[in-house]
Amino acid sequence: MSKKDNYVQKAEKFYAEKKFKNAVYWYSRAISERSNDADLYSDRAVAHFHNKDLKSSLNDMNSAQSLEPERAYRYASRAYIKDAMGDVKGAVEDYEIAVKLDPEDAVAHNNLGLLQEKLGYHKQAKVLFDFADDLAKEGLKPGEQPETPKNIQKEIDRTKETSNIPKEVSRVLTTKKGLNEFLTFIKNGFK
Repeated sequence: MSKKDNYVQKAEKFYAEKKFKNAVYWYSRAISERSNDADLYSDRAVAHFHNKDLKSSLNDMNSAQSLEPERAYRYASRAYIKDAMGDVKGAVEDYEIAVKLDPEDAVAHNNLGLLQEKLGYHKQAKVLFDFADDLAKEGLKPGEQPETPKNIQKEIDRTKETSNIPKEVSRVLTTKKGLNEFLTFIKNGFK
């Protein structure tokens, strides 16, 4: 057994025992033996996350993502961390990349929907939730997609257009700048 494998076994043991600081230590030792292993960075990121060290978690997930830039899971994992850090916009961006790379990932679609809902885009969220449900339904064979995937982006874009109207009305009515812009618009004859 290699040193790296021994370190990983120790890290996994401590992780299973919820001794996350010890797990981080042993994952770090394993990374010192193989610094190009994206899974090790990802595993250590999760241990950091459970240890409530979100900054280190994000740094490790950035390393895992840079080692495997085409793997959807890396973006979805990083999105989860960003959301926990309060970076909802960054999380949305990462989930969007994840679902482009793996359009069959029902969990990523669902989590993207949760963030859209958090941002107040309820129609977009519903589209994503429905799509995630379709993906998760039994009867779909591995690799088979529901009929809607090519239209999902169109539907999301359509809901974005209509969901901005209430926000704009609210901005006009509740901010001095918005009200001034509206009055100028009226004075100029709707130009």
